[in-house]
Amino acid sequence: MQKNNQAVFRQSFTVRSYEVASDQKATLPSVCDYFQEAAGVHAQQLDFDISQLQEQNLTWVLYKMHVKMNRFPERWNEIEVETWPSSGDGIRAFRDYELKDSRGTILGAAISQWMVLNIKTRRPVRMPQAVLDMGINTSRHVIEIDKKPVEPVKKQNHRFLLSVGEYDLDMNNHVNNVSYIRWITGFRPAGITAGKKCTEINIQYVSEAVLGDEIYQATEPVEDSAGHYRQTLYKNNDFKVIAAAVTKWDE
Repeated sequence: MQKNNQAVFRQSFTVRSYEVASDQKATLPSVCDYFQEAAGVHAQQLDFDISQLQEQNLTWVLYKMHVKMNRFPERWNEIEVETWPSSGDGIRAFRDYELKDSRGTILGAAISQWMVLNIKTRRPVRMPQAVLDMGINTSRHVIEIDKKPVEPVKKQNHRFLLSVGEYDLDMNNHVNNVSYIRWITGFRPAGITAGKKCTEINIQYVSEAVLGDEIYQATEPVEDSAGHYRQTLYKNNDFKVIAAAVTKWDE
C-alpha cells in the first residue's frame, strides 16, 4: 500500500514497568493507550483534534476498534507506533495503526472507526470534507474493515465488575475508550486459564458511561471458534449496553 508521508505519523514509546503484566510484557490496554496517544497527537497536528472540532460544536466519537497482536513488547523495549487516517465513507473516518519493535518488525496492528457527533443533538453528522480529504485513499487496511454490528451477550449471564471512578474518565468526563478494553480484558472469562491473554479484540462502543455508574459484564464463548468469546459491558440497574466485543485468548 502506497502511503503519503504527510499523512503518516510516527511516535516512539518506551514500555514502562506500570504498563506490563506479571509476564513483564505490555498489556493490551497499554498497547491501546499507545495507539490513542499517537492518534491524538497526529489529529492535533492535522488541526482536527477534539478541542478544535469542539469550536464547531462537534466532537469525535470512537465507534469501533479492532486490534490484533502478533507479539507483545516487553518492559523497557523501545517501540514505535505508525498511524495514518485512511479513506472514509462519509459517515465514518478510518485510522490504521501498526506497532513495531526497534528492528521494524510489526508486533500488532489496529483499525479504528470514528464518527463526528453534534454536541447539542448528540447525533452523528456527515464527516467534514476536510477530514475525508486528509485520509489516504486506499481500499486496503492493516485489518479488514468490519462494518457489521457486534451483537451483545444476553444480560442474564452478567456479573458486577466495578463502579466508575475518576481515573476511568477522559477529558469529556466520560469513561475513556481504553477503560472499556481494560475492563473486558482485565476480568478474564470463566474457563480462561491464567496463562492465556487477550491477543485480539473487536469492540463496538454503544453508549457513554460516567462517574458512579455501576458496570456489569456478560460473557459467552463463540460457538465453533476455540478461544473466542463475546463479551458485553452493561451499566446500572437497567443494564444498558455500553460496549460489545469479540475477543480472542491465546497462550
